[in-house]
Amino acid sequence: MSGCSASAEGTRRFAQRAIDEGNPDSAYRALGRTALVTSSLGFGSYRIDAQTPQHTAALEKALLGGVNLIDTSTNYADGSSETCIGNVLARHRREELIVVSKVGYVQGQALTMARAREQGGAAFPEMVKYTDGCWHCIHPQFLADQLERSLRRLQLEKVDVYLLHNPEYFFTEAAKRHKSGSLEALRDEFYDRIRRAFSYLEGEVRRGRIGFYGVSSNTFVVPGRDPEATSLERMWMIAREVALEHHFAVAQLPANLFESGAMLTRNCVTGNRTALEFAQEHDLAVLVNRPLNAFYREQLIRLADMPGVRSPEVHAHVDPFLPPAFRAESLSRKALAILTNTKGVTCVLSGMRRPNYVDDSLGALRGPAFDVDLHLYEAFAHM
Repeated sequence: MSGCSASAEGTRRFAQRAIDEGNPDSAYRALGRTALVTSSLGFGSYRIDAQTPQHTAALEKALLGGVNLIDTSTNYADGSSETCIGNVLARHRREELIVVSKVGYVQGQALTMARAREQGGAAFPEMVKYTDGCWHCIHPQFLADQLERSLRRLQLEKVDVYLLHNPEYFFTEAAKRHKSGSLEALRDEFYDRIRRAFSYLEGEVRRGRIGFYGVSSNTFVVPGRDPEATSLERMWMIAREVALEHHFAVAQLPANLFESGAMLTRNCVTGNRTALEFAQEHDLAVLVNRPLNAFYREQLIRLADMPGVRSPEVHAHVDPFLPPAFRAESLSRKALAILTNTKGVTCVLSGMRRPNYVDDSLGALRGPAFDVDLHLYEAFAHM
């Protein structure tokens, strides 16, 4: 087990070494209020496992290429993603690398265990039974069980950032089961659960097993009137109530060329701000997921050039907003570079399970910095 964790000094050293090796200064920035320094591109490990040598090789290549934030979750590859990462971390300077994991999904081994507990009369409280094969839970008892397992798989004594993973399943399940009661009553119950989870996570910070915590939610970016909307602002206020010197520091949300709610949807009630604006004002780090997989008008759009096809319509929309030096790049590099240069975005998580995906993504990390005009996102909203 590695007893250390990411440190301000270690992450600064990593960034400086990467800059000395040719990466631009703009590719490294503060991870919100944590004092850690992160690369603007992170290693997303949704489809990574410990059994595939190519996955290990891709992670090694990304770390050597200047990426120092790794994002995973307890349910990715049924825990095997964390195992793969743990094996790789053991060969690197732990204090230079930021490890983010997430918790909440009850699938695979976790679901088998939860069912066995239920049958034995020791069920986890507040279980959301979304489908037969996918439950969800953020109750402290479940979080404690999963954190222990995550640390073991990661071969760590401390995870740098621990995020509640899509807690909005609470609302999705309520709608599915047509639960009675007002939306406001449902929201009050939801945020009570968030409060209990945050209190638990603050305790784990004091114990030294978590550095910082936060929430990953797909619905931070939807209009506030949406019945499944989650409020970054309200979570921030809960964190302040739980602990004056709280450790709520990171929000993760989806964003890409077609899904621009984080940039354009003003859903923070008290100040009429977007999620990105609110995060900036409160020094919260923002991790972006799904940068290359857009769900738009009930279809999935892959923001990458397919073999023999260069997606001319998308390129034509993007190019006027890019520096000339970037206009000959692949669509995936353009899409990643736009996000990493969008004001308020801290780190973009790219799925890099193959070495050639790493090569393509690193092109965005190493490109010139530029200011992103939000009219770009408005243009895609009207395609």
